[in-house]
Order: sequence, then C-alpha cells, then structure tokens
Amino acid sequence: MTFSLKPSDSFAPHTEAVESRLGEETVILHLESGIYFGLDAVGTVVWERLQAGDSLEEICKQVKDAYEDAPDTVEDDIFTFLTQLLEHSLIEHRS
Repeated sequence: MTFSLKPSDSFAPHTEAVESRLGEETVILHLESGIYFGLDAVGTVVWERLQAGDSLEEICKQVKDAYEDAPDTVEDDIFTFLTQLLEHSLIEHRS
C-alpha cells in the first residue's frame, strides 16, 4: 500500500494498539492481529509525539531537537517508519 504523506499530516495510535515502555524503549502490540513492534529510543520519541497529536513536521523537529546528531535523512527515516506503522495498522492517519 502506498501512502502520500504531507508535513502537516497528523497521526494517532490505533485503538487496537497497546504499548509497554521498557526504559527508553517501547513495545507496541496490535491486539487484533498480534503484530508487535519494538521501538528504540528514537522510535519512542516518535511514538510519544504521535500520542500528543503532533504533525509529521512537528515530529521531525522534535527528533532533531532531542538528538543534535540526527542525520540529514531524519525526515525520510520518520516517513518510512510512519509508513510501516500505518501498513501494520498501529497508527491511524488523521489528516
């Protein structure tokens, strides 16, 4: 499935997605499908921003602010990550 995402788009965790925080990492489970994702510290920051209702643009800014050594590809990396979460119904597209 192909997604066309814009910087102003926002997302939210799917109603079937539950999480468990393990230090700086997070595990997300989709209750209906049984699919789960393990998130590292950066993925956890993105997940927290999704829960706050931030836009794609705001999430990218937050990651750059949190990690001063963030690569130039941070926008592409977050786009790819959000696409994976959408494909597995772990988040919902709000815009």
